Amino acid sequence: MILSIAWKNIWRSKVRSLVVIMAICFGLLSGIVAVALMNGMLLGRLDDAIQIEVSSLQLHQAAFMENDEIEFVIENSNEIIQDIARMPNVEAVSKRFKAEVMISSNRSASGAVLIAVEPDNEKKVTQLYKHLVDSTSKYFEGIKRNPILIGQKMAEKLKVHVRSKLMINTVDINGQSIREVFRVVGIFQTQNSTYDEMNVIICYDDAAKVFGFADNEAHEIAILMEDMMQTSEICQVLKKKYTHFTIDDKALLKARNDSIPDEMYKALMSLKSEDEFTYDEFEEKMTQKLGVDVYSQYKKQLQAIAETGLNVSEWENLSPELAMMASWLNLMLYLFVGIILLALGFGIVNTMLMVVLERVRELGMLIAIGMNRKRVFLMILFETVFLSLTGGVIGIFLSWIAISILFHFGIDLSSFSDGLEAIGYPTMIYPTVDFQSYVKVTLMVILTGILASIYPAFHAIRLKPAEAIRKE
Repeated sequence: MILSIAWKNIWRSKVRSLVVIMAICFGLLSGIVAVALMNGMLLGRLDDAIQIEVSSLQLHQAAFMENDEIEFVIENSNEIIQDIARMPNVEAVSKRFKAEVMISSNRSASGAVLIAVEPDNEKKVTQLYKHLVDSTSKYFEGIKRNPILIGQKMAEKLKVHVRSKLMINTVDINGQSIREVFRVVGIFQTQNSTYDEMNVIICYDDAAKVFGFADNEAHEIAILMEDMMQTSEICQVLKKKYTHFTIDDKALLKARNDSIPDEMYKALMSLKSEDEFTYDEFEEKMTQKLGVDVYSQYKKQLQAIAETGLNVSEWENLSPELAMMASWLNLMLYLFVGIILLALGFGIVNTMLMVVLERVRELGMLIAIGMNRKRVFLMILFETVFLSLTGGVIGIFLSWIAISILFHFGIDLSSFSDGLEAIGYPTMIYPTVDFQSYVKVTLMVILTGILASIYPAFHAIRLKPAEAIRKE
């Protein structure tokens, strides 16, 4: 019965109630759409980075992660790739060879990171082949000897075009200086101009001939998962299988250089050995020495110190700024909507306080004829919640319609392309908010209504019936 009375009381002053409802509605509409726009930008950046730059996970020789010298290769890469490809939820796997080179044309020169790939496998892991700038650019087709893909920014810097010749200067796997001529087969342009300027791509077989490494060797194994960002489970499996740890003099020296606490250093000293520990053995021994809590706190640092074998890195570790962006997705929802609801909350308090003051005589009579003060409190609370929830539901519904339309057509920001590409963001944005976020916003609206009702409701139940009845 109280619910029915509370709902009817809202509409006793229709204009005032509609003003509050519309304020909540349009406040949420603007806040949720703003969050959807930022989500669209961040998710676009995340998708591009994972599908083009870092993939879901990467495997490297542990020494290569510390010092990316050309000799630190994964020696049995083909067998590892076949093993990983059979694991559940793995969409594709590809191997790469990487080296820092000097690349020059007859008009200019620049430093670059050379990445050698197997074109057919790489197309399954990355989407780079979809970012060729025009019809003259091909993904390793049309040029048989030493084709090379370069970014648009690199092409502009070197002042070259498709089929231009480029000279690569670097050192081979034995440390000998080498020079080799390549011909531009295609020019790509991603959303990240820095990536375009710093990376050049060649065929794995051509790199093997030039650098002198074996077919079974690679610097990097890239893995793309079916759900690109869900990597924690397979990461643990790969670490247990391929990562090992050795606590030798080199590891202890590294520990000293890292200035780890004495307790950690003593634990490592007590386990000093030339033997290799598996991932599980290392975890067990360090937990016994330090305890679960202390080891968990320093886990990454301790593993980095003693790591041998293969290093397994998730996309969050390969690109920490992307991980920070992902963590911002939920935070921005709470931040934007929270600020809007906080401002609206004061308006709701003011409105409900006016309602109580206008109904002093009525509330006094209700208390005088025996209505429990608790029920009076609940009546004011439900009125406030209903008022907030009505505006919230309408605002959320309008937000869903607006975001659905914007997601379907997208928002073209190509007029700001130079600035966006400089920081790696897409020029086409597809705003989006997931279902859980709508649920969270609804709960936040209800909470706002409850909090906003407390002061007016307490004011109502503190009324003295004898005095309230005499109020005009």
